[in-house]
Amino acid sequence: MAKKKKKKKLRVDRVAFVAIIGIALLFGIYKGASFIGEHIVSLFLSYSQPTVEAKVEKNYRATVVLDPGHGGIDAGANAGKLHEKNISLTTAKAIGEALEKENIKAVYTRTSDEALHEDKVTDLNMRAQMSQTHHAKYFVSIHVNDYDKSNDVTGFEVYTRNKESENLAKAISQQITKLNYSKDRGLQDGSSLAVLKNNTVPSVLVELGYIHGPDYQYLNDNQKLKQMGIAISQGIIELIDE
Repeated sequence: MAKKKKKKKLRVDRVAFVAIIGIALLFGIYKGASFIGEHIVSLFLSYSQPTVEAKVEKNYRATVVLDPGHGGIDAGANAGKLHEKNISLTTAKAIGEALEKENIKAVYTRTSDEALHEDKVTDLNMRAQMSQTHHAKYFVSIHVNDYDKSNDVTGFEVYTRNKESENLAKAISQQITKLNYSKDRGLQDGSSLAVLKNNTVPSVLVELGYIHGPDYQYLNDNQKLKQMGIAISQGIIELIDE
């Protein structure tokens, strides 16, 4: 009888041991699964949430507002499919790209084919206001001329806001002249032009040429317009470097 009790006790001990081992294994599996689950969730969140990078404002030497004239339904002067609004935008972007390379911030009144406001007066005032908003050093507006009484008129002109704007106008004129695309028609009084009159900094308006007549050849050539933009930028940079 004593032997049977011993065997029975051994069986109970064995069952208890197996049970403990089983519980330990289950606990280990649970902990492992929890760790893996948490790791997968953290990886998912790291991929699903965009990384937020701190924006570092570049330390520019100066800011220049570039105003491509017209836009949207206001095409400006045109000769067939050649529109002033497109010429001015192409040129302004070339100016801006060249300025940025010299650590000068270019702020555009528009970067696409659209006006700032459907009301023309409001549109022009909004363009002029950007000089004050962005604490600009200069404001340069780009346009194309037209003369409906003759197709023989040629040349570029630079209009000035006031006496203070003349140095900027002269520097730009000298650089455009070097291209030898057309003749320099000289500085013009632009004090009555809204984008200049309502401005707060030295401001000029550049008429790149006359869309009908000889000037059409370079006004219809994007590469030459880009060269025109680079020339204008060189005049601006020249003054900022002084």
